[in-house]
Amino acid sequence: MDVLDDKLHARPDRGERDRKPRAAKWHRMYFFLAGFDVLVVVLSVLLNHLIVETYHRSIKANQSWVQQLSSFSTLGNLASAVNAPGNNVFDTLDVDAESKNMANALKAFDEHLDSTRRQLEARIADQTEHSADIRALTLTLRDDVNAVDRAMIEMVDEALLIFSFFSDGQSESAGKRMATMDRKYARLLLALATVRERVGLIQSKLLEEEQESVEELRRVEFAIMLFVLLMVGAAMVYGRRIKREMERQAAEKEGYLCVLKESERQFRQQASLLDKAQDAIVVYGMDYRILYWNKSAERLYGMCRSEALGQSAKKLLYQGDKAFDLVVRSLVKNGDWAGEVNVRRKDGCTLTLESHRTLVRDEEGRPQSVLSIDTDITHRKVAEKEVQRLAFYDQLTGLANRRLMLDRLQHVLAGSSRSLNTHAVILIDLDNFKALNDTLGHDRGDMLLRQVAQRLSGCIRESDTVARLGGDEFVVLLENLSENPPEAAVQAKAIGEKILAALNISYQLDGYDHHSTPSLGIALFQGQLNSVDDIIKRADLAMYRAKAAGRNTLCFFDPEMQSVATARARLEADLRLGLQHQELLLYYQPQVNSEGRIVGAEALIRWRHPDRGLVLPADFVPVAEESGLVLPLGRFALQSACSQLAVWARHPQTARFEMAVNVSPRQFHHTDFVDEVLDVLRYTGADPRRLKLELTEGLLVEDMEGTIAKMIRLKEIGIGLSLDDFGTGYSSLSYLKSLPLDQLKIDQSFIRDVLLDPNAAAITCAIISLGQILGLTVIAEGVETEAQRSFLASHGCLAYQGHLFAPPLPAEAFTAFVRERLVAEH
Repeated sequence: MDVLDDKLHARPDRGERDRKPRAAKWHRMYFFLAGFDVLVVVLSVLLNHLIVETYHRSIKANQSWVQQLSSFSTLGNLASAVNAPGNNVFDTLDVDAESKNMANALKAFDEHLDSTRRQLEARIADQTEHSADIRALTLTLRDDVNAVDRAMIEMVDEALLIFSFFSDGQSESAGKRMATMDRKYARLLLALATVRERVGLIQSKLLEEEQESVEELRRVEFAIMLFVLLMVGAAMVYGRRIKREMERQAAEKEGYLCVLKESERQFRQQASLLDKAQDAIVVYGMDYRILYWNKSAERLYGMCRSEALGQSAKKLLYQGDKAFDLVVRSLVKNGDWAGEVNVRRKDGCTLTLESHRTLVRDEEGRPQSVLSIDTDITHRKVAEKEVQRLAFYDQLTGLANRRLMLDRLQHVLAGSSRSLNTHAVILIDLDNFKALNDTLGHDRGDMLLRQVAQRLSGCIRESDTVARLGGDEFVVLLENLSENPPEAAVQAKAIGEKILAALNISYQLDGYDHHSTPSLGIALFQGQLNSVDDIIKRADLAMYRAKAAGRNTLCFFDPEMQSVATARARLEADLRLGLQHQELLLYYQPQVNSEGRIVGAEALIRWRHPDRGLVLPADFVPVAEESGLVLPLGRFALQSACSQLAVWARHPQTARFEMAVNVSPRQFHHTDFVDEVLDVLRYTGADPRRLKLELTEGLLVEDMEGTIAKMIRLKEIGIGLSLDDFGTGYSSLSYLKSLPLDQLKIDQSFIRDVLLDPNAAAITCAIISLGQILGLTVIAEGVETEAQRSFLASHGCLAYQGHLFAPPLPAEAFTAFVRERLVAEH
């Protein structure tokens, strides 16, 4: 019995035997989970760095293509310089000089094109990391650049052909080739536009692909971090079980304490590895008290561990932010949460974090603590905003660019089907902005554009959008105006007038006080009956109507503008063809003295159109001035009038006649105008003393000193100068006394009412007296009746022109009229 008892007491306890392998199993599992957690955290850190690197690569690629786009834009300016000599040769008639100018411009274009090609080839060679779509677009861009080169070669060949015609004295043939060269140039501009559009597609595709890559990496990162959270939670559960198991065995075996100490040492070692992680790892209890705070958290939040442990995470980092409570509720409900949060550092600055949080539960499943892994993405968000700014905002003014404005306008149109509200587009163009750039430089022009952008932003509502379309054009999108279109028009007009008032205030441009005015076009729209292009086109038409109305005003679009614009475009196209087909001709209206003798004539241009018939200047000269055709039109009138003057010089009855020719302000201010007049006189053999140029008061507004210098040069040649339509413009006596004039011409609007309106009679008499005081001859145009002529003669006006004597006549009819008058006088 005693032996049996000894054996029973010597037998090991079954519970003790079961606990030993169970404790070893939990122990091994714990170390496996902890080590695996560290490995996954390191992988997560590397993946986060890969995301940041992807963003930086996106920005670098986008900026590189922005530079490429700038190079292609420069090609457009260089192409314009190559095209200019082909047009200028019609003005200068100097083939050698224009050929040299074209050669120099072409050399600059080719050098820049070669540089652009080298940049493009370098990009094509370095496409391994890009998709097949981007590589295909880049190769297509190479073909587009080659198309630009071919278009330039074709245009230059056409220009050389024009030069050869001029060299051979075939100016008529050269003129006929002009339209062909214009088409070649248009084709070149189209090729350049295609290149720029292709670069825009590449930029958009790059941005899209890089964003897809980042999203994919972020999904992988989220999965890894979720796995980390789960594994850390499991490790904590296993750790607690190990601790309980060790505590139960501590009383039985002294050696278990050594195992526990070793386990704690390894746990601290693993914790030190977590301290080396780049992400901030924070654990806080359900009472928000912080339980764990690693080294990265110290660096990220600017607080050491002793400052953070035991503090409320809600008050310390979020300062009672309601978003924190929402996250906690989501954690309790779902067990995990991921998203972006804004927190404050100890120094007060705000950080944007990408946070992954997991709820840790105890053995009974009750929420115990929250494990939070936070990554600083502040720089990434800045990079995203920079990518967005480069793609959708104007770099000079900071306003939305054309792409963003059109996108928002399209969005408003899409939403119009669900709303009855009226919307409006205001197109704003700065008046005479080119003159500012030419006189004060582009730096001050950029300063003006930035100030205009600031003033426009202050004139609109929060819901509205202001953008810069390019150059000196801005556009404002007004959303959600009244459902009643008349009331919406009143609202849009009020904002437009506010913009007019703001932009009329003087600008301080680096010490220079500059006054600028805008012209505004407003187009209202409602529903989806219109496209984006239609709305912008209507606002553009209204803006040009505002310019035609005298500028510094606003106009609304109405359907009549569309038909007027279409008719104007057709008239401009017909006029270009008319110049090429030599449909223009001169009529001559006699000018007589007080004795009724013909002393000269005014050359008046007419257009004999095959379908329109005889077109008067009032119908086509304004179109010529707006389109730039007034320069070739003026050259034709001057050359034809001087040729006729040379013909008159060969006949005794007309040898002493003077020829008056109208000169437009744009033609007079052309750099080579005086040289052009000299060339025409040499070419035709006309006597400059018989030529009289009629100038309008409008040309005196710009560059007074340069205008007077040109007039003096013309006077030195022997050419007479007459101030046309005097009394209808500025009529400033201060400039009148400074100008080397020979004659004042009284406008027909005064002559028409001189016998009916006392004011018109008083102004007419004042002009006559002024001319006599200044020693100038005075001539009246539009004399229709003998009573008008008698009134003028009685007050000292001794030269007349009008239907009382003869209407404007073709050259042959004018000669016949002169012979008849001579026969009648004898």
